[in-house]
Amino acid sequence: MTQNEGTRLGQGRLSLADPIFRLLLGAAVILAGLLLATLIVSLIGYSMPLWTVENPLHFITSDVWSGLSQAPDGSTVGGFGAAGMIFGTVVTSIIAILFAAPVGIFAAVYLVEFAPKRLATLLTFLVELIAAIPSVVIGLWAVGDLSLRLRDSVEWWVASSIGKIIPWLSEDPAAPAASSVFRAGLVLGMMILPMVVAVSREVIRSVPQSLREGYVGMGATRWETIRHVILPTAKVGIAGAVLLALGRAIGETIAVTMVIGNASRIPGSLFQSGQTIASKIAGSIAETGTPEELGSLAALGLALFLITLGLSLAVRFITRRSVVGANS
Repeated sequence: MTQNEGTRLGQGRLSLADPIFRLLLGAAVILAGLLLATLIVSLIGYSMPLWTVENPLHFITSDVWSGLSQAPDGSTVGGFGAAGMIFGTVVTSIIAILFAAPVGIFAAVYLVEFAPKRLATLLTFLVELIAAIPSVVIGLWAVGDLSLRLRDSVEWWVASSIGKIIPWLSEDPAAPAASSVFRAGLVLGMMILPMVVAVSREVIRSVPQSLREGYVGMGATRWETIRHVILPTAKVGIAGAVLLALGRAIGETIAVTMVIGNASRIPGSLFQSGQTIASKIAGSIAETGTPEELGSLAALGLALFLITLGLSLAVRFITRRSVVGANS
């Protein structure tokens, strides 16, 4: 075989492999879309019995989750109000991300820009090891020693300082000692912190070294290089890391169930017990005896999906606007 014939044969194989590879990628995207559509349709179908006895607006705005029961006159009383669970889900996720995002990003910057190579390798291994700890183990730790320590340190400081300004962060003497919404948010923050660190570290490492050297060559300090070059260049990837961590915080179940207290009402203070959508579904799925009860949990699943979708769109919108503003 001559060299020209070998070249033509190689080009023919490449031209054949390209459409096959493109077809496989397209099939994977279509399959993912079908799975998502199937999930949404299934949740809507399961939730339909609920809407025959419950108003969607009342379901979202009420925090009274009493179920359905039969009155002496034969009428059906009770209802399903998800406002308490929606509140708990949003608040615990916000507390978690407010703790994990800055700490995780600063830790990632330290690992890439300041830590010696051996120390950075060791710390990176420890971060990945912490991320692999099962949530039930962290929940057991949180229920025991960690919960009391958080109550006597962080919660006490927040209540005695910020609580004087924000009533929801004021101390409640009647609040249970072993559970609170605020504590559940802090535990979630500890759980998602390794994810923020790991992803942000890889994004920051991907910033070209030439950008760093060029800015330093113009007389900038290391801090100025990090602030004006590294973080702006990596901000889209960092936003993705925060979004991934936020998604895990919203859907976390076991550890939150063990710490939050599982009270379906909207608490008057973040130091009182509460509940999230995921913890409610996990705790009630085995007790569903009627189509309406199963439909209520499916409706909670839809609410959780919509919350995740809304937060994802908000983060993408903010990121895109920041990118457009930087380019302009």
